[in-house]
Amino acid sequence: MKSKRISLKIAAMVGTVEIIAMTALFLIINHSLTKVLENKAMSDMNIIARDRAQVVESYIMGCCDFLTGYSRSPTIREGFTKRDDPIARNKLHEVTRSYASGRSDTEGLYIAKWDTFVLDHSNPKSVNITFRNKENAKILEETIKSKGKAFCSGIERAPVSKKMVIPVYAPVFDENKNAIGFAGGAFFTDALEKKLAPFSDNNIGYSVIDTNTNEYIFNKDSQLVGQKCTDPLLLENLQNFKSRENKSKTVSFRSAESVISCYFMDDKNWAFVVEDSNENAFGIVRSVRTILAAICIFITVILLLFFGFSVEYTMHPIRDINKQIENFKARDYSHSDIINKYLSRDDEFGAIANAVKELHGVLENQHQLFFELLEAQTVGTLVTDLEDANIILVNKMALKLWGIPPEKKATLTMNDIKSRFDEEETEKIANVRALAKISKEEIVYETSVMHDNGKKIHLLSHAKCANLSNGDRVIIFSFIDISAQKKLEANLVVLSETDSLTQICNRRSGEYKVKKAVIEGKYGMFCLFDANKFKSINDGYGHSAGDKVLIEIANCMKKTFRDSDILIRLGGDEFVVLAQGIESQKIGTQVLDRFMNNISNINIPELNGHKISISLGAVLVSDNEDFPQMYSKADSLMYECKQRGGNAYKFY
Repeated sequence: MKSKRISLKIAAMVGTVEIIAMTALFLIINHSLTKVLENKAMSDMNIIARDRAQVVESYIMGCCDFLTGYSRSPTIREGFTKRDDPIARNKLHEVTRSYASGRSDTEGLYIAKWDTFVLDHSNPKSVNITFRNKENAKILEETIKSKGKAFCSGIERAPVSKKMVIPVYAPVFDENKNAIGFAGGAFFTDALEKKLAPFSDNNIGYSVIDTNTNEYIFNKDSQLVGQKCTDPLLLENLQNFKSRENKSKTVSFRSAESVISCYFMDDKNWAFVVEDSNENAFGIVRSVRTILAAICIFITVILLLFFGFSVEYTMHPIRDINKQIENFKARDYSHSDIINKYLSRDDEFGAIANAVKELHGVLENQHQLFFELLEAQTVGTLVTDLEDANIILVNKMALKLWGIPPEKKATLTMNDIKSRFDEEETEKIANVRALAKISKEEIVYETSVMHDNGKKIHLLSHAKCANLSNGDRVIIFSFIDISAQKKLEANLVVLSETDSLTQICNRRSGEYKVKKAVIEGKYGMFCLFDANKFKSINDGYGHSAGDKVLIEIANCMKKTFRDSDILIRLGGDEFVVLAQGIESQKIGTQVLDRFMNNISNINIPELNGHKISISLGAVLVSDNEDFPQMYSKADSLMYECKQRGGNAYKFY
């Protein structure tokens, strides 16, 4: 329905605008919210990096404080001044062992001179040895003195236990605050990992990089400790950060696969690096985006339904008006009240409804007038579609001419009409229909239909193809009964072909029929005869008696010969017979003997006992001969019979 299509178009247009608007809104909100959430995620990464770096710094500071306490023990200072005193050495070892046993995360504690000669060690096997060469020992001495306090030199693999440890050094001062040696300790990184464990996430990797050498000094993967960092993006960002004056100690950036945050530990030139996958770090972004998309889709669906129902409600009058117009097109004027409820409206729908109401009245009057005129016609009318499938219009006169009861009009189909015509007539009508489709002229033809009572009706029919204003093409048939005319024509034909006295063929029609039969190969016995002494009968008994003689001879012909044989009165007392199918003289003789016997039995009272006789010449025709040739041969034989006294026949 067109109004339905219009409502769909309106709904589709509004829906499209709405979808575009909601999509734009989603993109704007998504962009802004994504930036906020991504910044929040990056900020969270910075906090994670800072917090973990502070755990590391706190742990190292604790190690330094512990080593500071150990290095400032009076027993330690005494160990330097009385290193040859066994009692002093025992006290020194007791203090070292006591401090070492107080920290389970310590691989070893020791005190050594500047040349790294070990005075005491928590492991007795390491006492009285030098563990560095002079050059390295000098560098270590200068570093310890320059620091002036306990410090961590980094994270490295212990040479004995092969575990990762944090080396810490602290100067040992005498009573005059002069650095006379140093204390050293190695703290297992296992303890640091335990402290980091509460903050750990399997998806987050972390490491500590020495920004001076770009080496890993700590890593979640211990295999990388001491190895150079090879991540170009990480190294580039670290270098850029070092080259700028930054108040912030953190820097964050993204790679194709992950988010990286670095916290700089300035006093050590270390960078604590935290790395998380984009999927994990920005998972909240995807979740929020999904929720936002679901909300936008939900709002879109609600608005679409709202606009759809609104358009549906608004278009309802249009559909009712359209339905009324569709009824008009179907010639149905019985439902005009469907738009009455809109007649009182003062808007466009009311104006349209009133116009349609007026149109209904006009169409109904025109429709009634048209059908009254159609039914009043004395000509049968039928209108069908171009494909001969549907009846568009038919009047009662057409039903009458076809012999169909009027009460069947409502259920009439093309098959009902076609069943009234025989196969030949049906084919003729089909040819007329095909010609009408391509011709601009009216087609005139004759046809016949058989009624149920056996009566055959002849119809003069007209057919013409017409193009309607809506583009449809129809074929209009009209019929008139010409049965009386056909009967009159048949009677005239009979009269023109029949001898009025004898009621057999006259000369013109008889000659034509004989010629036609011979041409078609229907050969047989050609007989020519006349009545002997017929003139004397006319002169002696009168023409009335002569006419009776001719009539009785014709009756004998009808009695002797078959209906398929051609019987002709040429004129006067001269007759011709073409007995078809007789090809031998023997059969012909039998027929002619019977005929001569019938002639001899003619009894006409007016002749007072006078017997009728004939002279006959017979020609067996077995080839295509014309009438004059056959006549000439038979005439010569008939003459011979008369010469011999008549009442005889002779074959050619």
